[in-house]
Amino acid sequence: MAGPVERAVRASIEPGKTLYTVPKRAPFVIQVIDERGVVLLLGRKRAWTRLSWDCLEGIPPFLRERGCVRVASVFSVDSDPDSLDGYLKRCIKRATAGWVASLLVEAGVVDVDPGPPAAVRLRPAR
Repeated sequence: MAGPVERAVRASIEPGKTLYTVPKRAPFVIQVIDERGVVLLLGRKRAWTRLSWDCLEGIPPFLRERGCVRVASVFSVDSDPDSLDGYLKRCIKRATAGWVASLLVEAGVVDVDPGPPAAVRLRPAR
C-alpha cells in the first residue's frame, strides 16, 4: 500500500520531468517512478540515483519532529543529523538533499524557504 509521499509523487510528477534543485537551480530529471521508489538523474553526468519509498516516506515524520530543517546538502558522508541531508545519508551515501527537496516541493509534500540557508518544512494539511 502506497504511503502519502508515494501517492503525492505519483499524482503530481511524470517520469522524464525536469526539475531544479533547491537552492542552486541546477536541472535534474525524474527518470523512473516505480514500485521500489524513484530514480533521479543528478548532475552533469546524470548520475543514476535511486531513492526507496521507505526512505522518502520517512521524511514527513523526520520533519514533524523537527519543524523547519536546513537542506544542507554536502558532498561528504558526514553531515548535520538534524538536516535533510543528514536524514538522507541514512539511506544513501550521496549528496541528494537539494534534489529531494525539489522533488518533495513539486509533489506538494514540503514548502521551501530558499534561505540562505535553504530549509524545508512539511506543507500544512489542507
